[in-house]
Amino acid sequence: MVLRIVQVLRSMRVQTPVTVNELTLDLNGKRLSERKWSRVLSSLAILLRLWTVQCLNLTEHKMASVSLCVLLCHQSPVILRPSKESLQKLVECVYEAQEEELTRHFLQKVGGDLTSCSLSWEELHYFLQHRIQQITVNFRKSNIQCNIREMLPFLNRIQFKRMSPIFMLSVITEIYESGSVECVFSLLSSVKNYITLQSRDLDSVHCAALRFTLQHCTAVSLDLLWTSIPEEELESIVPLFRHVSHIRVDRLLLLKMLRCCSVSDVQQEFSSVLLSVLQHKLDFSCRSALDLTANTHSETLHLTTEDCRVMTTVIQRAQTHTQLILQDCEINTAGMDQLFPVLHAVKLCCDKSLLLQFLAHVSPEEAESLSRALGDEVDLSQTPLEPQVCRGLALILEYSEGLTELDLSQCRLTDPSLDLLLPNLHKAQNIDFSGNSISDTGAQRIYSIVCRNSDIKTVRCVSERHRITFPSKVI
Repeated sequence: MVLRIVQVLRSMRVQTPVTVNELTLDLNGKRLSERKWSRVLSSLAILLRLWTVQCLNLTEHKMASVSLCVLLCHQSPVILRPSKESLQKLVECVYEAQEEELTRHFLQKVGGDLTSCSLSWEELHYFLQHRIQQITVNFRKSNIQCNIREMLPFLNRIQFKRMSPIFMLSVITEIYESGSVECVFSLLSSVKNYITLQSRDLDSVHCAALRFTLQHCTAVSLDLLWTSIPEEELESIVPLFRHVSHIRVDRLLLLKMLRCCSVSDVQQEFSSVLLSVLQHKLDFSCRSALDLTANTHSETLHLTTEDCRVMTTVIQRAQTHTQLILQDCEINTAGMDQLFPVLHAVKLCCDKSLLLQFLAHVSPEEAESLSRALGDEVDLSQTPLEPQVCRGLALILEYSEGLTELDLSQCRLTDPSLDLLLPNLHKAQNIDFSGNSISDTGAQRIYSIVCRNSDIKTVRCVSERHRITFPSKVI
């Protein structure tokens, strides 16, 4: 096809400029003779002169290094995308040649992208000495053994892809010991302002290195999932989060950070800083603690009364609306009493078992705050509701504003339980009572309320014993 295109272009008397974003060479797995392959290369070279090709995609064909070298020296500004195997061989060929012009053409034509290659430090060091452009590398694919200090002068010429946490820790520690602020700037540029220290156990030297890095950065993203940091070190690290735009932490480290912000008035100003970098979210669910590298036997986090007091203190000091995710958590009654004072400033997300506890212990004075914290949906489906819970739910409905969904299906509700809910049932737009032990009399009372309140949109009231159907609104 390449040969035919070239023949047609040559036969044209009037040549219209053509720009192609990407041109792919796909030989469908054919093995060409040396003569035919030479003709293909020659035609490609002519085509690159006749057309402006932004990228030549050769990933579907394993080309010999000699053939690729021919395309490297082509004068067009095309970017080459060889297959992984071809690029690896080309790296070795260019490194062995140690020829200045060939090296320059090579780095230009591949756009400095060596992420698919396994590089030695000698090869990478050779390419870094050519000040053409940044070189993108994936250290997880390479076997680079070098003194980190040797690499520091070249950080501004490297774009790291997927730097491992252990290598990141080694780099920031070396930079800290060198005392070079300029190297901090170069590192942040090379990792696109993303620092990951996942699953690392930080000692005092590591923590000092992290502080040094954070002191000289702006709007960095920090990944500390499953990272172990001593609490006494955290007290001096948390204030530096004002230089951080976003942070990832597991729920155990989150608790440590909250304690740091609540221990004294000195740390008070940092409560808002911490919540800001956490995107105003305190997530204690197991998904924030799932470490695939370790055996996690327990998904439930037991939050003590002191843990809840610390959460409340930080939320009060920050004076900002916070999403509080308590899924996969257990809290005793005393702990809940600590949380009620801040529920007015919280969007609460919790498991049904924990929601039952809140409803069973809510007082009339606390009902409005809990109602706001639960938002516009309450789902208690397939959860048996005791009378005390129904009384709490009745209080929530009383103070509710704009409750869109109320799912009470299969909750073992009876007419006496229903009586507690009926006075404020009109506060919910869509209600599901299906699968309960509600009598026909109880269903008729629901129907009466629906007819009197236009805010109720739909009510589902179906049981194994009977199916009650009301016009338009009730199923």
